[in-house]
Amino acid sequence: MKPAILIDTSVWVEVSRKTGDESLRAELADLLRAGRTAMTWPVWMELHQGAKGKRDEENLKGWRELSHWLEFDDACWAEAAATARICLRSGVNVPFGDVLVSACARRHGVELLERDRHFAMISKAMGK
Repeated sequence: MKPAILIDTSVWVEVSRKTGDESLRAELADLLRAGRTAMTWPVWMELHQGAKGKRDEENLKGWRELSHWLEFDDACWAEAAATARICLRSGVNVPFGDVLVSACARRHGVELLERDRHFAMISKAMGK
């Protein structure tokens, strides 16, 4: 079985829009069918915060049930702290949530599927 892919909030939000990216929607549907999606607390929190009603809450519940859960443990926090410091020293200002998600993906050694320019900024600061 192929490894799980951590799906960032930016992807879940994009595919939920009526005018969302169809190719991304298809890619995510394939990953969901294959059981390859992963989620973690920072993504869950962002999605839960933005849920506008019962339908959004039901979607979120389903996504979580279909996804592998990546614990946000002490190693994630340490990776996030190091990432935030590197970004700051590199002059890169990115949202804290994106630092957390990026760190979680690296800590668990999984690919990150995202549609947010901040992740490219983090990667560049990290020298990747």
